[in-house]
Amino acid sequence: MKQMIKHILSGNFILILSMTTIISMGCNQKTSETVAESKQVDLSVLEKEIEVRLREFENHLRNGDSIALGEMYLEDAEIIPSTVGRDNIIKGFGSMIRDSITGSSFKTTKLWGNDQLLVEDGTGVWSHANGTVVGRGRYLLVWQKDNGEWKILRDTWFAEKTN
Repeated sequence: MKQMIKHILSGNFILILSMTTIISMGCNQKTSETVAESKQVDLSVLEKEIEVRLREFENHLRNGDSIALGEMYLEDAEIIPSTVGRDNIIKGFGSMIRDSITGSSFKTTKLWGNDQLLVEDGTGVWSHANGTVVGRGRYLLVWQKDNGEWKILRDTWFAEKTN
C-alpha cells in the first residue's frame, strides 16, 4: 500500500499517455449511440454535482472512512497506474489514513463530457491530519453515472514538480 501512496504522490508521463488514450477511445464512439444514451445538459449543473462529490470525498478522508472513499469508485475502477478494483482502492486509502494522510482539498479547473460520462481536470493538495502538506498536484478523474450517482471510473495524479 505504501507503493500506492508513492504512485499517487509522484508524477509520471505514462499516466498522461494512458488518460489521453482512454479519453480518445471514448471520443471515437458513434454519434448516434452517444445521442441515444445521453441528453444535452447544462455543464454548469454537472459542475455543481461534481463539486458536491469532491466535498464528500474530502469529508470521507477527513473522517478516516476508507470504505466510504472506496464506494465513490465503480467496482472496476482504477487508480492509474497500479491500483485496480474497488477492494484494492479501499485498502490503499486505508493505508493512507493509517499514515495520517487525512487532509485534502480539490478544485476543478476544467470539466467536459455529458450527463453519463465526465472528465474532470483539477488541482489538489494532500496533507497529514496536522495540516502538513505531503503533496500538491494536478489530477484527472473520469466520472461515470451509476444508478443516478457520479462515481469515479479512472483516477490519476500528477505531482507538482519540486525544485
